[in-house]
Amino acid sequence: MAATLYPPARYRPVRNTSGPMVQPTRGLIPHVQVGTGSLFGWFDNSASQVSSHLWLSRTGELEQYVPCDQRAWAQAAGNPYWISCECEGYPAEDYTPIQVTRLAELFRWGMQEFGWKAEITDSPNGYGIGTHRMGGASWGGHDCPGDIRANRRGDILSLATSQRTFAADPRDRYAGRPTVREGSTGPDVTELQNALNIVFGHEAPTGDPNRLTPDGTYGPRTTARVASLQRYASPWFGRIPDDGICGSTTWRKLGWILTGLNRTI
Repeated sequence: MAATLYPPARYRPVRNTSGPMVQPTRGLIPHVQVGTGSLFGWFDNSASQVSSHLWLSRTGELEQYVPCDQRAWAQAAGNPYWISCECEGYPAEDYTPIQVTRLAELFRWGMQEFGWKAEITDSPNGYGIGTHRMGGASWGGHDCPGDIRANRRGDILSLATSQRTFAADPRDRYAGRPTVREGSTGPDVTELQNALNIVFGHEAPTGDPNRLTPDGTYGPRTTARVASLQRYASPWFGRIPDDGICGSTTWRKLGWILTGLNRTI
């Protein structure tokens, strides 16, 4: 039997749910929250008449409100067929890098558990990764999630179908990454730079002189930021040698800090 709860998510059941899903489910609909903060209270309010299976914060935290074998109230006529995930933020904003990674992890899990097809679809009768707006009037006539986020589905699918093996425990998401250091280049360096920007609160794409440019080139500023991460005494790892080289222990520390992050350091 397929799993009904997504292991990395905190399970917070809500009352706004009804009836079983049509099996097998067709895929994933990432919604845009049009706001910030957990949706548990709103989805547990019977007067709201809405819910989703999952909620994903800007910092990568996940909450699950409805088991995957039960209907959430997210896209009207599409409710029996699609797993829904509300994503913190607004339609005019892009996903944060960690949200893209989390959605890819979720979709990879759905491919394994439910046999979701590795496809992008704009039809309510399709399969894979869709959008709320593809259902038209029968799905509520919404534009969700907006052009910016809808156009990121290719990036989510590409990451979900890459050779990377996602960890069941999100704290270990960087397990097996290669050691990178000053002079290294490539996508692992880009992801490291994006993660460091999240951890240190420099994620805004413009106007922050302390933001690392995620260009995939491991230069002196990336070295210095890695050393700062290594010196930071997290509850799980304490301090580790601050040599500015991102090896297995530093990768793991980064994953654990990101998972437990409710504020920047």
